Amino acid sequence: MSIDPIPELPRVFVADRHVIVCQGIGSLVSQIPEVQLAEFATDTTSLSRILEASEGKRILILGVRLSDADLSHVLAMLHKDHPEVMVVVVAEDTEFAFIRTAIKSGANSVCMMNQILTSLPKILGKLVEGHSIVPTDILRKLTSENADVLSRREHEILALLVNDLTNFQISARLGLSENTVKYYLKAIYQKLDVSSRGGAIAKYVAGNY
Repeated sequence: MSIDPIPELPRVFVADRHVIVCQGIGSLVSQIPEVQLAEFATDTTSLSRILEASEGKRILILGVRLSDADLSHVLAMLHKDHPEVMVVVVAEDTEFAFIRTAIKSGANSVCMMNQILTSLPKILGKLVEGHSIVPTDILRKLTSENADVLSRREHEILALLVNDLTNFQISARLGLSENTVKYYLKAIYQKLDVSSRGGAIAKYVAGNY
């Protein structure tokens, strides 16, 4: 009589630009019996390397920024190269715009950092079962907001503003003229009811748009 092998526990990777954040989240993950803690990553190169070297069911807990890329770029990379990896995005309350980005980009779940001790074990349990989950408090905040008034291009420009790019750098990155970038910035300021780059950045980072 043969004995079926015990299935390997899903591996959980943690990626954030700060090693100390990875270590803190990893400490929590290591106490969850349904999963096993795997490697940490602080940039896209190391993240790609550890994912390519692993097999089986994998879950990635992802901060809003790595040392060389923000959330949208990392999610795009994962969607292209590792679509089978389940992703949980972790963010601070002041970074709610990234939670919105995560949901739109197909992340399997999101978790606010101030609720991580209670929420993350439940979220990982659902992902292990194969279910995506958005906590009700986050879903309520998303659905109670006004419809997103910014266009996709305006979102791209705002994201580059947050990274301190100049108008010239934005135009080069997006293949637009500087005058077109200025036009978009004027429209963004009007929609966000602000009068400066700093005001637009503050609203975007806080998710108030």
